[in-house]
Amino acid sequence: MADHKKISRRQALGAAVAGGTVAALGSAIHAESVNGQISWDLEADIVCVGSGAASLAAASTAAAGGVSVIVLEKAAVLGGTTAKSGAVIWIPNHFGLKARGIADPREACIQFLSRYAFPTLYSPDAPHCGLSEFDYERIAAFYDNGSKAVDFFRAEGIFQLAEWRMWGLDQPAVDYLEHVPENMTPMGRPLAAVDEQGTFCWGIGMIQQMVAFLSKRDVPILTEHAIKELLTDATGAVIGVLVETPDGLKRVRGHQAVIVATGGYAHNTDMIQRYQEVFAYGSCAMPSSQGDFIPLAGRVGAQMGNLHGAWRCGVVLEQALENRSVGTGLFVPPGDSILLVNRFGQRFVNEHRNYNDRSRSHATFDPNRVEFPNEFQFMVYDQRIVETVGEQNGQPPIKPSESYVISGQTLSDLAQKIVARIEALAPQLGGYELDAAFVRNLESTVQSFNQYALAGHDPDFGRGEFPYDNAWQQLWALPTYTETHPANPYPNLSLHPLAAQGPYYAIILAPGLLDTNGGPLTDSSARVVDKDFQPIPGLYGAGNCICAPTRNAYAGAGGTLGPALTYGYIAGKHALTRTAADAAGRTV
Repeated sequence: MADHKKISRRQALGAAVAGGTVAALGSAIHAESVNGQISWDLEADIVCVGSGAASLAAASTAAAGGVSVIVLEKAAVLGGTTAKSGAVIWIPNHFGLKARGIADPREACIQFLSRYAFPTLYSPDAPHCGLSEFDYERIAAFYDNGSKAVDFFRAEGIFQLAEWRMWGLDQPAVDYLEHVPENMTPMGRPLAAVDEQGTFCWGIGMIQQMVAFLSKRDVPILTEHAIKELLTDATGAVIGVLVETPDGLKRVRGHQAVIVATGGYAHNTDMIQRYQEVFAYGSCAMPSSQGDFIPLAGRVGAQMGNLHGAWRCGVVLEQALENRSVGTGLFVPPGDSILLVNRFGQRFVNEHRNYNDRSRSHATFDPNRVEFPNEFQFMVYDQRIVETVGEQNGQPPIKPSESYVISGQTLSDLAQKIVARIEALAPQLGGYELDAAFVRNLESTVQSFNQYALAGHDPDFGRGEFPYDNAWQQLWALPTYTETHPANPYPNLSLHPLAAQGPYYAIILAPGLLDTNGGPLTDSSARVVDKDFQPIPGLYGAGNCICAPTRNAYAGAGGTLGPALTYGYIAGKHALTRTAADAAGRTV
């Protein structure tokens, strides 16, 4: 793997949390129907599978409700991908907004999320905003329970939160789609996990607090326990799990519920080939993100949804080719004299839009050529970017000393060296090659970009015309200006002409993932549903292993953890309501 010594913000930190007692299991092929007596190795009222934000939220909520809980984690360390995240959590109508007298109206927020999640269906005047009632209620449940969840976590001491201010900028975060009329509260929804002193503590700190809460309640948290099957009774209700550990197969009984939150399939290359439009070369998710829940839930009749979906970001191609589990992605091109071009040497997107939405451009299809012209993207920049971008910005380093940085004294020289690099890598890229006009087009593209920067207007993609573009550019660049390279004096702070003289630089970006967000479909109570959209008794899901309630809409900073924690809370709350009769399969 390439040198990540300079990456400071989104490194893998999971090893800092200690695991619980290892108890163990092996593999089974089919879901097991339990018609008579069975010998259980472990039993609890509620079994939570996974140890990221969603699972621990469910476990903590259930434990606070007074029932017995077991947490099972297949990895050797706790926290999943949450542990290496920023622990920023997008929650509408939260306590901080209320304290500052800022309204976040229910109908408007649900309309905003509905538009973002289902742009082809959305109609503000139609019943359920044009969505199915099922999908609308899933979004509404996020709004209705998100603020309750974080209030509950704070009140119970599960973990502490505060309003998040953009790192180094000390200002409320702007949403990722702030400029549509439905978004009536476009700033300030993100919260963040903090320690007892109110200091931002990252994902690892949040996991540590949740683990401490569960440990005080004697909740077993068992690492190296990999779920292999969902166990059902004669009615089809899920009553437990078959688990593989170093000691062999074990059966774990969940008297009231099994709640699964095991992450997406970001590192299951077979599933990526099957479900994704273009191959995802790397991911920031933990290597344990293998899509375990999809086949398991399928074998008990679960309905699937959004299997093609993901939370996306670009990754440095050559880092990902060395190890697809990358330390961090290239979230936003960091700076003003910087642009992205495709295999034709042409711009194709507003480079400063958020990583999830912008990175969907990797899968833009050209029906005439039957290809994806933006599959690989080339981030082109100048010496100004090299000398002003902060090294602690949480993204792969862009210094010329990095092996994946391509350098050229002129734009033509840079383009030719890009061509040579692609030719060298082609055997690993399915024979991919650049268009014959790439070298010529790159020069003309930079000339046009420079003219736009001088004029302060990008007529092609509107870069810099939205509050988001400028605010987040600053965050991902953390620039330090010098006498040689002063702050941008041009009309548009997002646009600065590239230098008239080289050297110039480029980095090849490939399609990448934070994680996938499709899988078994859950209802507004976090219950996994079957092919008829009826709940499968005893089975719940939350986090990246299910079909995301917000589908592919990444509403703002913390847009993955907000729904994950909320639906973990919903699952835990609803599982508490299941009685012994429910567990026997008579009701759901």
